[in-house]
Amino acid sequence: MTSSFNVPVAFRRYKGPTPFPPNVTEAALDAVEIFEYRDGDVILSSFPKSGTHWVNEVIQLILHDGDPTKLHHRHRRLGLELTDVGDLSDVNKMKPSVVLVQDDPSPRVLKTHLLPSYLSKETWTRRIPIVYMMRNPRDVFVSFHNFLSKLKTFNGKPMLKENNFDKFLEDFIAGEVGFGSWCDHATEFEKAAAKGENILFVTYEDMKKDMATVVKSIANHLGHEINDEILAKIVENTTVDAMRRNYQEAAKAQDELNADLSIYVKTGVGDTKKKEIPEDKWKTLNEVFKEKVKDTVYAKRYFQD
Repeated sequence: MTSSFNVPVAFRRYKGPTPFPPNVTEAALDAVEIFEYRDGDVILSSFPKSGTHWVNEVIQLILHDGDPTKLHHRHRRLGLELTDVGDLSDVNKMKPSVVLVQDDPSPRVLKTHLLPSYLSKETWTRRIPIVYMMRNPRDVFVSFHNFLSKLKTFNGKPMLKENNFDKFLEDFIAGEVGFGSWCDHATEFEKAAAKGENILFVTYEDMKKDMATVVKSIANHLGHEINDEILAKIVENTTVDAMRRNYQEAAKAQDELNADLSIYVKTGVGDTKKKEIPEDKWKTLNEVFKEKVKDTVYAKRYFQD
């Protein structure tokens, strides 16, 4: 089976069928599996390219009185299972986020793209609050493709092969991309919520439509009271322009070398244009995904007739 990826070992599978990108190691997954939480911890879970950095900024501002100057680069770490490396050959030499967060002060927002089964048992026994970020999978696909098209690995070689749009869509539909199937991810978290786990579902689309209502919903889920003044600050500081400015100012103040976060903070908070995907491919995605999420509450909303 051909792949849309240039990376020789594009994915690895540990503890199950889920394909992981090269910057997820087995050691990191082992550490996540036995992770010990603190009071005040929050889990932010999402499938990649669902708006994770956007909702993380919202949660961090809720926890820090709406003041972006209180946020440090540690508040914007990658997911627990990920290792931040410029060269993938160094992945085993660097510490993954699950190790780095041990030294972070509370309150901590612990991001992850992992399925529920990979998380520590304490996640459930301690009822750690989870915010699950969901986005239209068509938009996720386009954002994922654009993101990976910009990445270069192994001495500058592009992550994706050229002219790979259709093949990458096939991989996305089949769940042969980093962290597997969008459908499986959404479905497993909905199953966990149905069992009574402490999960709040937030959608990218609702954040676009009515950020203030989403902010209040998250704050309530976390048991964190915010007044109207703080609410207004959070809404103001979670626009794309404000986030880019805040990221750059934080990086400069804290002597961070890489303040260019445009790969994560996009200029557009909009919908995928249907013309970006060929009609026959669009139809295949719709048919496959609609069937897989037919028994869900939230995910199936993206496939209503």
